[in-house]
Amino acid sequence: MSRVAIFTRVSKKSQATDRQVSELTEYAGQHRYQVVATFTEQISGSTKNDKRPVLQELLTLAMGGQLDKVLVSEVSRLGRSTVEVLKVLEQLEQLRVSVFVLNYHIETLPATGKPNPLALFMLTLLADLARMEKETLRERIHSGLDEARRQGKTLGRRKGTGKSDEQLLKDHADIVRQLRSGQSIRNTAAITAKGEATVKKVKKLLEADLPKS
Repeated sequence: MSRVAIFTRVSKKSQATDRQVSELTEYAGQHRYQVVATFTEQISGSTKNDKRPVLQELLTLAMGGQLDKVLVSEVSRLGRSTVEVLKVLEQLEQLRVSVFVLNYHIETLPATGKPNPLALFMLTLLADLARMEKETLRERIHSGLDEARRQGKTLGRRKGTGKSDEQLLKDHADIVRQLRSGQSIRNTAAITAKGEATVKKVKKLLEADLPKS
């Protein structure tokens, strides 16, 4: 039975990895793989590998000879930097650990145990496309902001349209209840199905001793 690790990543703490974990767990079950670890990373994909603690935990597990495969939903989950993604693939290949990318059903070390050059080529191409996609999006955002400034538009929330602190607490009474019962930020976000950023904002208001809602 192949021993596999599920690896997921999102860029922001407000984003969820549930779908990635669910799909990869289902795939592992269909192939009777033994899931020995599930790694969930919340960090920008452009961060260098040595600055990603969760990725390093995965590599440590692989170096300990405890893995046969790593399952990811798409190559961009390994990172948005083509160079850094290739470093990970090379390290795992040297450790005889295969990487399987679910959305394209690409695997670096198939059943033969020999490196799949076509898979490496495809993953390199996909990683580069992911990097270009992010750079293009960033350029479009900056271009749009610059154009808005040229037209004299006011950026950001208009004055007077923001909610008062008291109203915010009332709108998120469910978060208030969970926090006051002693739940952590992460648990509160999971229970209320709201982003951790919102939970943190409510927690900050509660700590400021605002009137209870």
